[in-house]
Amino acid sequence: MAAHLGDPSVRIVDVRWRSRYENGRGISFDDHDGYLAGHIPGAVFAGMIADLSDPDHPVPDMLAPPEQFARVMGRLGIGSDNPVVAYDNMGFPLGSARLWWALSYYGHDRVRVLDGGLRQWQAEQRAMSTDIPVVEPATFTPRTRPEWIASKEDVVGAIGQSGTVIVDCLTPELYRGGGERHLWGQRSGHIPGARNVPYLANIDPELASVSAAERERLLASGRSFTFASRDTLAALYRNAGVTPDREVITYCGRGYAGACGLLALKLLGFQRARLYDGCWAEWSTDLNLPVEVSSP
Repeated sequence: MAAHLGDPSVRIVDVRWRSRYENGRGISFDDHDGYLAGHIPGAVFAGMIADLSDPDHPVPDMLAPPEQFARVMGRLGIGSDNPVVAYDNMGFPLGSARLWWALSYYGHDRVRVLDGGLRQWQAEQRAMSTDIPVVEPATFTPRTRPEWIASKEDVVGAIGQSGTVIVDCLTPELYRGGGERHLWGQRSGHIPGARNVPYLANIDPELASVSAAERERLLASGRSFTFASRDTLAALYRNAGVTPDREVITYCGRGYAGACGLLALKLLGFQRARLYDGCWAEWSTDLNLPVEVSSP
């Protein structure tokens, strides 16, 4: 990344975001103020909520339709051939993984995620800037790839099928039906038969059992959140019954942690892996769909 800061063809995209609770529900919002306070030199800002979510969809935070997505990419100077590096400030990739997935779904091959994100960049005392770059508008042509996305109907059809494994990427307490998962939907629990591989486990398998409260303490600790080695990741998923011979569908609350899990799987060479974009926000509100809870 540092070696390519001066490359005029490379587009660096800051997609940091935050969440809060309002009226008993989880609300996501873009952290544009954080970007203005300091970002990687040359980075442009994309709002995962304001820019790249579908404002007309009844399910919150669903991916923007192709026309909207292409318009935003063009404004950011991202053409169909520009190399893109996405990052956020969580350490573990959430917004950045979601942008990686979105670009991949819309046919862009040259996109990467900054390992460790802004936290690792700053920990290594690398350059920061408050300058807002001026970029030349570009033409982005979306080419949808259905193999990157799963619909609610796809997930329903996958339940109980030996050739497909569904992966819940949130914390164990939320997977079991405890904690505050209902704040992101109407019911607590998980999709029946789903395996639980928490997104934090992609950083360190020992973090697999971390609760939401413990996660906040980790974020304040300043530790590194770069991905685990490929051997460690392979063992993590193998132990959960997630193997390359099976199709995989990842999901979470609203498509961020699920994208993180999908990124790990693609790094391991999983060819048949995709994200359920509706996630728990959609599944839990359809009272005709089954929900499973489990004991600790």
